[in-house]
Amino acid sequence: MRKRNNAPLLGRYSSRKTAWCVALVLILTAFLPQSTGFAGAGTGCGTAVRCLDQGWNDNDRDWWYEVSQGSRLLPVAWLRALELPNSEALLLDDVNVIRLGYIPRGGGQLPIGFAVDLDGTDNADLMCDVFPRSCETRLMRQPWVGMNCSACHTGQITYAGRTIRIDGAPTLADFQSLTEQVVGSLGATLKDRRKFDRFARSVLGQTMSVENRQLLEVQVVEVAAWLERLEAQNASSVRYGHGRLDAQGHILNKVVSVVGAPEPVMSQPADAPASYPHIWNAPQLGKVQWNGIAANAASVPFFGKNTDLGALVRNTAEVIGVFAHIETDKRRPHHRSSLRVAAMVDIERQLGTLMSPRWPEELLGSIDWDQASIGKGLFERNCAGCHKPLARTDLKSAAGEQMKPLSAAGFETTDIALACNTYLHHAKSGNLAGRRQLVIVKDRIAEEDVTRAMLVNLAVGSILGQADELARKTLEDYFFGTTRPAAVVGAEREAINYLPEEKDPTRKEKAALCLRSQDDILAYKARPLNGIWATAPYLHNGSVPTLYDLLLPARLRIAVRSGEPATRTFDPGRPVRPEHFLVGAEFDPVRVGLAVEQPGASSVFTVRDTTGAPILGNYNNGHEYGAELMSEHERRALIEYLKTL
Repeated sequence: MRKRNNAPLLGRYSSRKTAWCVALVLILTAFLPQSTGFAGAGTGCGTAVRCLDQGWNDNDRDWWYEVSQGSRLLPVAWLRALELPNSEALLLDDVNVIRLGYIPRGGGQLPIGFAVDLDGTDNADLMCDVFPRSCETRLMRQPWVGMNCSACHTGQITYAGRTIRIDGAPTLADFQSLTEQVVGSLGATLKDRRKFDRFARSVLGQTMSVENRQLLEVQVVEVAAWLERLEAQNASSVRYGHGRLDAQGHILNKVVSVVGAPEPVMSQPADAPASYPHIWNAPQLGKVQWNGIAANAASVPFFGKNTDLGALVRNTAEVIGVFAHIETDKRRPHHRSSLRVAAMVDIERQLGTLMSPRWPEELLGSIDWDQASIGKGLFERNCAGCHKPLARTDLKSAAGEQMKPLSAAGFETTDIALACNTYLHHAKSGNLAGRRQLVIVKDRIAEEDVTRAMLVNLAVGSILGQADELARKTLEDYFFGTTRPAAVVGAEREAINYLPEEKDPTRKEKAALCLRSQDDILAYKARPLNGIWATAPYLHNGSVPTLYDLLLPARLRIAVRSGEPATRTFDPGRPVRPEHFLVGAEFDPVRVGLAVEQPGASSVFTVRDTTGAPILGNYNNGHEYGAELMSEHERRALIEYLKTL
């Protein structure tokens, strides 16, 4: 395994005060508000699992799967001992891990992306107001386990009995069910004395005593209460299913939980699940996340290496959302956290060496190169204007992505929930009230403000809490989109019917507000399509199972003018996008994406609820360029070309 330089940054300047001020100007301006149908792995790449050549060796993969970013879900011993709520089967049993869509590694190892975090110093004693007895008894200094990038960005597909792993591809995991199982298992362990006895024997081993057993129970009560609180805040009427997560909703709700407001405001539920994006070429993107809420920035020397500060702040925000321990304090500008800054610098550098996967003809079938040649012409005429070509071996050129505003796409824009929720999310700011959004620059945070402004403050302040000094360099200001939402103009409301099939007036008004606004974050990103074949399901919310289906029209409409039908109709027999499909790892190399037949798949994606009404967050329309005009032959040719990218 390659060694990483995690040593503290050497001091460059004589004045600590000067360095802090420079640090704030530099980093702060870098952030942009940013089922049994799943295949299990063997012990790694080899006969059982074929790993594609993406520029990484086994050591690179092992490090990527295991490195801690500072995420802390549970103590390792607890997670290994935890049983499912209604059974004696372990939560980490391979059968359950596979059912959840995560990838077990065998040999007693934790699943891919379940990373151990260990800090044996008093720096680990965080959130002691939430975990008073746990802090007092040094539980925080034990090894904990959380998640790193690879848990959400390692894909695995099956075809003809073969399993193929793609690093950087979206996972097909069910994060929502995982967190529900953890919370349910902790609760059941506390209620069922026999279950608790088995748990305590496993965790304590030879240290079992009356006192230690009682202390363990107190600690479990504290941790369970915290996770139950987060679970309640992230409650959603929309089931995410496999392969989707409302990551931005979880991050913003975590901010609400840690800012210290006595009566938190939960303005938006975490009900806008998105497909996990593929992350090869991510360092080459100007804007990251589906709605471009986070920006990459110029690289500067940091921790002895050239580091993209925008990426560092963006990744910090993600770790805050996924179980990092963090605490705010009115008395200091920085925030104490479990964030592992040096490791995150290395993670981004490692990601910069990952190539997109090449279509494996020996595993998925040969490409029809004559048809691909025809498809290339179709791509250049219909797609290249938004999706800039990028060679899979090109790890340096700018990706040239484009942001497509919701309002600019006309009435056939894709599902608005993700961008709209992030735009509208606001909360009471607690300990952050009166602080600058970027600590020493930008507007001050109001007592109740947009949550993304608080997120930036938390992310930047957490980095400053970990670093001794930062390098001096001037950066362009990458921060935008922190204005409060404008009011809906009543006169315009009569002209256009937003979400025409929606019965809830609050959701309709939210849609109207977002579709009329010109804020930069109300947009979705179009990026290069190299490796796109390995990233199903498609669209930002994972609502389309295959590339073939993406080239078909949808029935749903986001908005119509007065008097127009709410749903589009087509001639009988004409292919349209499916409104429900099974989600699993079985691959369809012809239509390119999720196979229709998913033996044993436990997750179903559906556009409509049981009454037939569309589910906001699950709309499958949008990105229908050419869908009305393209023939069957042209669709097939274009798909063959997309396989070559």
